[in-house]
Order: sequence, then C-alpha cells, then structure tokens
Amino acid sequence: MSVMVRAARRPEGEVPAAPPAPPRTSLPVLAGLVAALLAGVALFWAPLRGVDLEALSGYGLIGVLPPATLAGAAVLVLTFMVTLALPRPYRLLLAVQIGVLIVSLHGVTLALEPIARFPTAWQTAGFIEYITRNETVSWDLDARFSTPGFFAFVAFAMKAVGQNDIEPILRWAPTVTNLMYLVPYVLILRVLRATWRAKWLAAWLFIAANWVGQDYLSPQAFAYLLYLYFVAILVNWFRHHDETTQRAGRRRTAATRERTGGVWRLYNWLFGPKDPGELPAPKVPVRERSILLFLLFFLLLAGTAAHQLTPFLMTAACAGLVLVRRCNLRGLPFIAGVVYAAWVSFMTVGYWSGRKGEIFGGLGKVFTNVQQSTGGRIGDQAGETQDIQMLRILIAVTVMALALVGLLRRRARGIDDRVALVLMLVPFSSFGLQNYGGEIALRIYFFMLPAACLLIAYLFFPAPFDAPAVRDPKVRLRLGRLRTGPRRHWPAVAAASVFALLLTGGFLAVRYGNERYEQVRPSDVTAFDVMLREHDGAIGVVWLSAENPDLAGGTPVMPWSYRSWERFTYSPVIADRNDPTDVSQIIQRLGEQGPGGFFVTTRSHEDFQVLSAGLAPEYGARMRRALASHPALRTVYADRDAAVFRLRNPPPEPVAQVPPPAGIGLRSSPWTPAGLIYLPVLLGVLLTRELRRLRVPPGELNRLRPLTVLAIPLFVSVLAVIVERFVIIQ
Repeated sequence: MSVMVRAARRPEGEVPAAPPAPPRTSLPVLAGLVAALLAGVALFWAPLRGVDLEALSGYGLIGVLPPATLAGAAVLVLTFMVTLALPRPYRLLLAVQIGVLIVSLHGVTLALEPIARFPTAWQTAGFIEYITRNETVSWDLDARFSTPGFFAFVAFAMKAVGQNDIEPILRWAPTVTNLMYLVPYVLILRVLRATWRAKWLAAWLFIAANWVGQDYLSPQAFAYLLYLYFVAILVNWFRHHDETTQRAGRRRTAATRERTGGVWRLYNWLFGPKDPGELPAPKVPVRERSILLFLLFFLLLAGTAAHQLTPFLMTAACAGLVLVRRCNLRGLPFIAGVVYAAWVSFMTVGYWSGRKGEIFGGLGKVFTNVQQSTGGRIGDQAGETQDIQMLRILIAVTVMALALVGLLRRRARGIDDRVALVLMLVPFSSFGLQNYGGEIALRIYFFMLPAACLLIAYLFFPAPFDAPAVRDPKVRLRLGRLRTGPRRHWPAVAAASVFALLLTGGFLAVRYGNERYEQVRPSDVTAFDVMLREHDGAIGVVWLSAENPDLAGGTPVMPWSYRSWERFTYSPVIADRNDPTDVSQIIQRLGEQGPGGFFVTTRSHEDFQVLSAGLAPEYGARMRRALASHPALRTVYADRDAAVFRLRNPPPEPVAQVPPPAGIGLRSSPWTPAGLIYLPVLLGVLLTRELRRLRVPPGELNRLRPLTVLAIPLFVSVLAVIVERFVIIQ
C-alpha cells in the first residue's frame, strides 16, 4: 500500500514520530575512504606514462592499459560504493569521487596522446575558424553551416577572451562537458521521490554509462546540455500542483476488491493506487516563472540554431510531460514545434533544396533506420572491431533492460515514475527520422541515458525515502538480518558494486575501442598545413577509400579542413584490394585536380580502412612505398604517421576557384514575405498566452480564449507558408 494511503489512515491529531537520525561515521573510516580514493587515483594515472600506443590493436585502449591502471579504476569504483554504504550521505566526498571518475574515464587520453583526439573534433575547429575569419557562413560548403549557432558562439567567445589556439579547448572539452552535464542532471534528480543513495548512484551511472563519445567540442554536445537544462526547468518549476496519490481503478467493485490471485494482482499493479515519483511541486511566484518561461524559449532558440536533432527531442519531451500531467505549459510544445519547423523551412533552405529525397527519404522508415544504426554499422569490420561493436550493443541493451526492471520494481512499490518514463521513451521517436548517418541509435541511447541511469538506480534502491532501521520483532522476515537494521542496504550496495565494476570495464573497452584510428597525431595536422603552404589557391585532396564513399557515406579519417575550409575539396580513389602498388588511379585523379592536387594518407586513416573495411594490414605501407618511388610523383611531406604527395609536373588546368562565402542561403517563395510577418506575431501570441496562463486561476481558463482564437488562424497561415516553401523551392 502506498505511503500516502498509510499516512491518510493515521488517527487525526497524531503527530508522526521523527525517524532517528542515522549515526555519524567515525573519522578513521572517512580518512580511510579518502586514502583509498588517493590510492586509486595514483594507481590509475601513474602507470600511464609507460603505455605504448604503437601496440594498439583492434580492441583499442583496453588492450594496452596497464593492470595497475585497471586496478586503480576498480579501487575508485569500490571507494564510491563503500561511501554509498555509509549510514548518511557525505556530499563533499561523493561529489569529489564523481569528479575524479569524470577526469579518469573521460580524460584518460590526456596523459597518453600529445594533441586532441577524434578527427571529427578537428572539423569543428574548421567551422569555427571559417566563421571567425569570414564573419559569416557558407551553406554550400557543408550542411552543418545551416545550424551555425554553436560554431558562432565558440568563435565569439574565443575572440572575446583573446584565445587563438583551439587545440587546448578540443583536448579538455570531453572532461569539462561531462562536468557541466551534472549540473542540470542534479536539478532533475532533486525533484524525485528517492533516497539519497539512489540519486547519487544515478549521477555516478550517468558518467560511467556515457560511452557514446558525443561529448567532444561539437554542436550535439552543446545542444545536449541545453536539453538537460530545458528538462530540468520543466520538472522543477512547471509541474502541476495537484500531483496526489493516484486512485484505484474504477472497475473494481466492493465485492471484488478483496479478491486475490494472479489476475487481480496484475490489475492492482496496473490500476491500483500509486504515489507520484516526484516530490510535491514548490510554490513559485508568477514573476519568477515568467522569467523561466522566457529562459525556456531562449533554450529552444539556441538549441534549434545549434543542432538538427535536439530541438525535435526538446519538443517531444515537453509534449510527453504535458500529456502525463507533469508539466502545465500546455502551449510550449506548439511554440517549440513552430520554432523548429520555421528554422528548417527558412534557415536551412540552402541545404534541403535539391536534397529532399535524401533528407526526407528516411522519415517513417523505422525498421530501416534501426537496422542501419545497429547491424548495419558492423558490416565488413575486422573481428576485433566487430567484438567492440557487439559489446556496445550489449551494454546499450543491458542498460535499457535494467532500467525497465527498475521501473517495474518501483511500480510494484506503488510509485508512478512518469517523468522518468517519458524521458526514457521520448528519444525512441527519433527512429522515425533519418538514420542520421547510421548513428541514430547512438543518439537515442545518449538522450535516454539520464532516465535510464535513474531507473537502474531504482533497481538497487527502490524506496521513495530513507526508512528507519527498525522492525516489529513479532514479524518474522526471510533473511531478516539483511533486510532490517543499520546494514539493510549492504546487499543492494554489493549488487550495485558488481554492476558498476562491469560497467566501468565496459566503458574503457567501448569508449576507446576505436582508438587505433580515432587518435590524431601531430603529423596528421601538419599534413594539411603543408598543403596550405605548398599551394596558394584551391586544393583538391585525393584520398584512399576501401569502399565507394558515395554508398558507404565515408569521409577521410583525418583532421580534414580544420582550417581554410573553403580551399579544400575531396576526391576519393577506391582501393585496388589485389595490388596496393598500383597507383595509376591516384596519379590519374591527381591530374584531374589540376595544379592544386595532393594525395594525403595517414596511419590512422589506413588503420580505419583495415579495421572497418577489411584492407590487408600491410596495404598502407606498400602503397606509400610505391608512391614514394614513382617517377611521376613528388613527396611533399612524409614521416611514419602521415604522407603527402603531388605530381612533379601538375597540369595547369583545371584551376579551381576558391568559393566566396555564400551566407545562410536564404531563398524566397510567393508566400514567404507573409510568413516572415505571421511567424513573429504567432510566437508573440503563443508566448503571451502562456504568460497569461501562469496568472489565470485554474477555474478561469476561458479567459485565454481570445488569444487562442487569434493564434489559430496565425498558426494555419504559418503552416501553409512552410508547406508552400517545401513544395515551391527546388
């Protein structure tokens, strides 16, 4: 029976006895935990100086980490779990332990690699450098220029503080980003009806389970932070104030209410009285809520301008919370939807015009997108790389399964966790969108992680509050010594420790499983600098691909275009798997590039072709030797890690022109001027309606009717303009 029902049966006037305060932990025990934490840090970091990255295999970093480092990681995990077993929370110690976990797991490569890892992060640097230099964007260079908010923000911030070198920012971004994620996540956790152990374990799991690698300096990492703040504001300050115990289902009569059996137990589980999984909503002054509403609108605008997927999930999360009566901003999903649709229609037209089939072809193809995001990512990969991919899928499935079990366990205790359920399910709606380059499953896992970690914590600590360590001696319980008393939570802590150790090992395996080709060496960056110094005009980069990149969606696994983005174009050559010494295709393609043609290869890129596309391990070395000895080619730059070649006598034609900045690529249609007038008016009316709702008593919502009547024709008009633009503009 629920807690609130039991409270309702307490005799009137009786004051509930305050539970006894948990005992304090002795100073020697706390000192021992601090000493264990320091020992774990020393064990983890000290041996990293002797790691040989040249010995990396297809299993990535886990294959070369010293046993002492792995032991240090285990000590850090167990130290945190022992702290959870203490009778009361020591918040400073717990917070320091989570901070150490972030630096250790997400920053381990800081001690191993000389420059920032992950080639895609260097492409972010290219966008930022382009905007800094040109003070505008160019829609025809890359689709990501259609959502330039994040790039423009970083460019402005770097210029404001006088920082010209972006490499340190790239290096520290994953660690700092994960620290920043915890702030809104703690805001979400604080409104939940859960024990302190469940909340701290959820925060720990949120770091340890985030292996997807989307936290580098990127629009998606920034937009994800905005998403967490968006959800945190909704569940903290815009929940309904009538969240009371859910009444039992009406189908059960007085005659059947006392019946037992499997069917009736299932009925009670589904329709029985339930307590909300969230604490009562606080009373917040209207003025503060109005300011927060404007902040939500700003987060929507910033998220929409920064990333393609995140505003959709913001809209879906808000709509889901409204539907389950955990958010009273009923008009906010409409505002978010209008902002998102209008941005796509007006501001990204340069990208989607002429690509409608490519962009919208994945809409509704749920099973195709699922297949391409899971099994389709394995393909022809080498055995070790396939093992890492399968382990990633296994971890994701395990996290989802344990989260479901945690949800069921809480529901069996009479608790209705609607907020967690909505945040868990909403990301799956993304399967109806594009396959997102085969990465939509990773993005879904990334966005469901906050709720999944919370529900897994509920699996181990399902109680809604900390119960006193007493029991009725007349009641005999199975394993009573373990289920009651001051050590009653130790079995749960022990089980959570086993899961945490496995999860930490899995993190180190899958997060850095591709480190053989995801690391960026200094020579990789130097190769592109050399090409820029060697030729003043447009540069045509020829690169080797083991598969047709038009079909596989491939790009060079290099820090390509990390600066002077507009000067580079890329032309792939499909590898001859039978004869790596046949470089005739490369020479032919270099001639097609004119005087600005270069061929570039790096060890990381060659390792990618070996592990992900099945090229022979010696293919790259043999190809380099053939290129270096060919009389028609000149070695521009070469060392063990990278090489650049060009023709000794490049043809004078064709001479490619460096494209000037093209801006955002705005285009008009017959109804576009009307839409540009209707859109701000509609947003103003919808915002005014929500502000008015905050001030109107619940029984007088009919006073909002004039604004509703005004918003309907404006909404229809804006929708018609958006549809007309998609139909007319080609």
